[in-house]
Amino acid sequence: MRFTAGLTRRCAALRVESEAMDLTNKDPVLRASTMLWLSLLTPICLTLAFPPFYLWPLALAALAPMSICALRGKTGWRWWAWYYLLGYVYFAINLYWLIIVTLPGYVVLCFYLALVFPLFVFILRTLVRDLKIPAIVAVPVAWTTLEFLRGTLFTGFPWFSLGVALAPATVLLQSADLFGMYGLTFLAGIASGAITDAVRIAPPRRWISPVAAGLIFLAAGLYGLYRLAQPLNPRGPKIAVIQRYIPQTLKDSPDTAQEKAMVNKYLAMSVQAAAEHPDLIAWPETSVPGFLNSAWLSQSPDEFSRAGRHLLEADQHFAVELAGFSVRHKVNLLVGTSAIHFTATGKTRKMQNIAVMFTPAAGELPQYYAKRHLVPFGEYVPFKKSWPALHRFLLGLTPFGPNNDYSLTPGNSWSRFTLTAGKAAWRFAVPICYEDVMSHPARMFARVRDGRKGVAFLMSISNDGWYDSRPELQQHLQSDQLRAVENRVPIARCVNGGYCGFVNSDGQIIKLVTHHGRSAFVRGIAVARLPMDSRITLFSRIGNAFSRLLVILSILAMALALARRLYLRGQRAPRDQTSLSAGTGGQ
Repeated sequence: MRFTAGLTRRCAALRVESEAMDLTNKDPVLRASTMLWLSLLTPICLTLAFPPFYLWPLALAALAPMSICALRGKTGWRWWAWYYLLGYVYFAINLYWLIIVTLPGYVVLCFYLALVFPLFVFILRTLVRDLKIPAIVAVPVAWTTLEFLRGTLFTGFPWFSLGVALAPATVLLQSADLFGMYGLTFLAGIASGAITDAVRIAPPRRWISPVAAGLIFLAAGLYGLYRLAQPLNPRGPKIAVIQRYIPQTLKDSPDTAQEKAMVNKYLAMSVQAAAEHPDLIAWPETSVPGFLNSAWLSQSPDEFSRAGRHLLEADQHFAVELAGFSVRHKVNLLVGTSAIHFTATGKTRKMQNIAVMFTPAAGELPQYYAKRHLVPFGEYVPFKKSWPALHRFLLGLTPFGPNNDYSLTPGNSWSRFTLTAGKAAWRFAVPICYEDVMSHPARMFARVRDGRKGVAFLMSISNDGWYDSRPELQQHLQSDQLRAVENRVPIARCVNGGYCGFVNSDGQIIKLVTHHGRSAFVRGIAVARLPMDSRITLFSRIGNAFSRLLVILSILAMALALARRLYLRGQRAPRDQTSLSAGTGGQ
């Protein structure tokens, strides 16, 4: 009898404890085949949300299938491996344009990025099942945390940020001036979390999350309409962008005659653009071969051997031609090129990726900015001094091979340019290459000083001639739409490959270079006057503080969940011993 009574008390205690637990523990476990097919919807929806498909509404529901599987399905090493495989396949399919640059680097990068999927499942299950946090909160917190870390660690790789997929949703896009790109990711995650709660929670509580999400999106929509109704100042600078497609294989050619031919073609197109009397003409990143920094150009050819003398004379010729063009046509000319610096003994000290602006004022030294945020494996290979063996191994993954260390040196300041046209003057900055894919560089250029924005506009230049992929060009353009809204600065963009044009501070595309309806891999000129915007955004002031807060909260939540598990395990141990003693005594 005592054994029966003890067993009854134990069952009653377990029943009370299970009734007090979250409703997720009452959810029926999904069948394995159902989980397989359902979880596949997440990478499919994520893929379709981005260019070239542009099905951005899918970004609002993309995380729901995997979230439902994570919370209603079993876990084990097979399922963790499955989630990792889903992540690998997703990134491998969507980053296919990297294969042409470096197949080994592409494979390694996908192995790294694939960790996002299983980590998302782990954090989500911890937040919902252990801490009883609803999915409408847990899903955006988990995904945004991981997305921010992915875009920050090891210099960051934020490509395919969920918030960027919302660039075509002009009304929702306006919220990016509050918490940036990751704020839009959080907003998209709220929708997926609400769908997840609607599936996993029993009535009548099932509708709480969808109603809350609807109110949040209503507020975001009203805010977007309010922002779009605010007028812009049309009296900005008139800018011309020159678009050509020069594959990287041609840009890397050592043939000096071919280099001169490329520069001459840019000059010929610039003469056409000058006929429309722009204030600034822009060429893409590294459009001028060689080095155009003053320290190099001021050298005497007699100090070099024949090969070095030949290179210096070619670069001096380019500099004279570009400066002469600027003076003759009375227009500012911005070009992408490189810089080289030497030690006192004549050895190469550093090379940099720079933007140079020639002005109509004769004899004035050109202004230039040296790129600060370098692309890992594209512009430098890490661990050169700290871990030489690993550095040599990583060099082997690059397109240049293990014996060619091409690492550049980052600039040391967020230099800005001054564009003068008549009595008007504007400050602007030049994100180079993928600096416009990151939210940090654009904010550093535009950050507020003395109550005013640091720049009136951004002039983004890039060399996408590495790729032959139209989706890569389209996705790059979407990043500029986010950068424009985050800091409320218009952006002119000049890219080797395509989609040169203009984006206003509301993230709307004003004009693109087009030829027979195409903007990719065509040549042409686009001229437009940028509308100015005096609004100062919350994001310009606080940056990614919201995202960093989510990271801190996620870490604290993981620690709290671990402490709770240890506490419950400690509570159950004495109770199990008591029940065992009672049963033994009854026998």
